[in-house]
Amino acid sequence: MNLPYQLLALDVDGTLMNSRNELPEANRLALRRAHDAGLKISLCTGRSLTEARAVLDAIGLDLDAGIFVFGAIVSELPAGRTLARAPLPPELADSVLHFFQSRDFPVLILYDVAEAGVDYHLIPGRRNMEAYQAWARRSPTRVEQVDGWGPGSHLPLRIGVIDDPAHIDETMAELSSAFPPSALKFNAIYAPNYRLHVVECFAPHVNKWFGIQKLCDSLSIPGSQVVALGDDVNDVEMIARAGLGVAMGNAVEPVRAAARLQVAVNDDCGVAELIDRLLTGQVPAPRDER
Repeated sequence: MNLPYQLLALDVDGTLMNSRNELPEANRLALRRAHDAGLKISLCTGRSLTEARAVLDAIGLDLDAGIFVFGAIVSELPAGRTLARAPLPPELADSVLHFFQSRDFPVLILYDVAEAGVDYHLIPGRRNMEAYQAWARRSPTRVEQVDGWGPGSHLPLRIGVIDDPAHIDETMAELSSAFPPSALKFNAIYAPNYRLHVVECFAPHVNKWFGIQKLCDSLSIPGSQVVALGDDVNDVEMIARAGLGVAMGNAVEPVRAAARLQVAVNDDCGVAELIDRLLTGQVPAPRDER
């Protein structure tokens, strides 16, 4: 089939999954049609590979690779071999940890499990501990509690905290005062798979489009041949810069503003709608990579 695009980059939560954190059958069948037609498909998610395994199993396709941890890691599938990794530098990691520990947050440090053999280190704190306990009950990841982090350890891909939604704006404002955008990338998002609000910090150049570019380089696919679909603030860069950026009907305003096309909400299978439009040529032509 002569398709207008070569790669479909899909956000997971709020996009591929419905509001009950389930993969709708219509989306699963549409992904198979797209795969059979020759479209390459990659999850592009804030989840780690470990946290996304259940979704990959539910999709049931032999996908080549996935973009995880907001673009900080690209992994070959199904073995999980790391193709690209973008950790926080040691001095920046130290500064971020000090920021959160000085405010008595427990801190979750995420690693490349293929390198470190563990998903998370948890540095204890007193703030919101019930939320961390709820997270630990639901998480499929391997978590080790540690007293601290040092440069001799593996470098973190993400440093994050679980925050009370009533205080997230305050935390984000304090992060903005402490770290200019050129020094640190950070997002505040709701994680529906855990039903928790989190603040996540990354190396300053990391975003989902960064991960897509790494994957495209390995596949010799130009960015103009990428369709990116998402709903939340951590999807804005890929929506703005892909050959075709698409917003879910339930997307936040910054995503809708960056998109060239909008599809149905996640509970009405917007992913399946987009795929059917791609397979029948009912989408805008690619634009040059920006």
